[in-house]
Amino acid sequence: MKLKKLIILCTTILSITVLVACGNSDSSSETDNANNEEDTTTKEENKAQEENADEEDTVSITPEEASKTAEEFLTLVADEEFAQAEALFDDRMASEITAQDLEALWSQLVTDFGEFNGFDYVEEQEIDGYHSFIYESSFGEQPFILNVSINGKNEVGGFYIQ
Repeated sequence: MKLKKLIILCTTILSITVLVACGNSDSSSETDNANNEEDTTTKEENKAQEENADEEDTVSITPEEASKTAEEFLTLVADEEFAQAEALFDDRMASEITAQDLEALWSQLVTDFGEFNGFDYVEEQEIDGYHSFIYESSFGEQPFILNVSINGKNEVGGFYIQ
C-alpha cells in the first residue's frame, strides 16, 4: 500500500512539474508574441519616420525655384562670397565642406587654370528627390562641368566640378 501511495505521489509530482513547465512555455510564447508585436510596431514607426525624412528631401519645389538657387550658389562662389554660398548648404553638405574648403578649392582652380569665365546652363535632371543642374564653364582655357544639386527644401545638397 505504501508503494502504491509512493507511485501516486511521484506521478502527481511529475505531472505538476510537466504542467508547470508547459505553463512557462506558454507564458514565454505570450511574451515572445508581445515582443514581436512591439517589434512590429517599432519597425512600423521607424519606417514612418524614414518616410517622413525621405519626404523632406523629395522634390517639393519647382524646377524654376531650384534653378534660381543653383545659379545663386554658383554666382556667390564665382564672386568669392564663400560664406554666403555655404549658407545655402543643407545639413549634410555643411558637415562635409566649409566656406574655407570651398575657397581653397576655388583658389586652386584659378591658380592652376586661370580666371573663371562664367557658366552656361546645359540641363536639369531630377534624381532621388534632388534637382540636379549641369553647367558648362571654364577656368582660363580649361573647360569644366559644374553640377549643383538642390534638395526639396531648396538647399544645395551637392556640388561637383568635373
